[in-house]
Amino acid sequence: MSIINKIMVSGLVLGLALGTVADANAQARKRGGDAVAKAAETTQENAKKVFEKTSEEGAIIFRIEDIKPITNEKTGLIDKCSFMVTVFNRMDEEVKEATLDFLWRDTISKKYKIADDDVKAVTNPEEALTLVEKTITLEKIRPHRQKSFEEVVETDKCFLLFDQLEYRVKSCITENDKVVIRNNQKIGAGSCGNRFDYINSKNPEYYSEFKDIPESVLQQQAEEEKEAELEGVNKAYNKVVESIGKIDTELDKIAKMPEEKAEDAKDSEKADEKAQKDSKNEPKDATKKEEKADNAKPTADTKTDGK
Repeated sequence: MSIINKIMVSGLVLGLALGTVADANAQARKRGGDAVAKAAETTQENAKKVFEKTSEEGAIIFRIEDIKPITNEKTGLIDKCSFMVTVFNRMDEEVKEATLDFLWRDTISKKYKIADDDVKAVTNPEEALTLVEKTITLEKIRPHRQKSFEEVVETDKCFLLFDQLEYRVKSCITENDKVVIRNNQKIGAGSCGNRFDYINSKNPEYYSEFKDIPESVLQQQAEEEKEAELEGVNKAYNKVVESIGKIDTELDKIAKMPEEKAEDAKDSEKADEKAQKDSKNEPKDATKKEEKADNAKPTADTKTDGK
């Protein structure tokens, strides 16, 4: 083979090689572009999920926050935990009162225990299971408004309060619900018990739907609640005073009854005495009248003698 032919063959081989590499690069770029496009699409979908609401528009959503341990001053040990229940009422009507049962299960102690400064596995999980329970009452949550309630639960395991909540709505009464009171207790569960939705810290709504409440607002809220409570006490006091006034009036009437009866008795005695006197005088008067009548009539014997 001549040198020219070798050069031509080498050029042809080189061209084919370069074409193959170019095609491979093009395909790689295409695959890379598809991967980038797919990644971008996935990112957009995840972003949509982040900003999409997981709860319904008309729900009453709530979260637990500001969890703090409380130390016993006498023992120096933690025996209570304070926490805040922040509620956002998305309904068009006010929540007058709602009662919820909170329950936290100790899944950590269910698996492990501390013995002789060592962490050991629990052989019987049911015996080690600890339940922390708390019943809370939420009041006067206006429509499309947020309100926080400070609560305290008796436990030394404050870590349980993070995202491990189980809850049950016992009652939820709105401003439009008719409340029946029997034996000083409200009868009926109300109409909004199925509207509650717990939002934990893993839910994007935990950060997007709630607003941080300044301390001044919390203080103002506490003052308003105290004023409302004081107003209720004043109303109750006025009712008691009014009832006492009615009782005093009745007691005065009862106290005057013996005097009135005594006066009536005196009047009755006087009437009896007068009646007795009148009855004694009536025969004498009758006798006198009869004597006068006898003297006025002429007798038959007198008329005969005249003849």
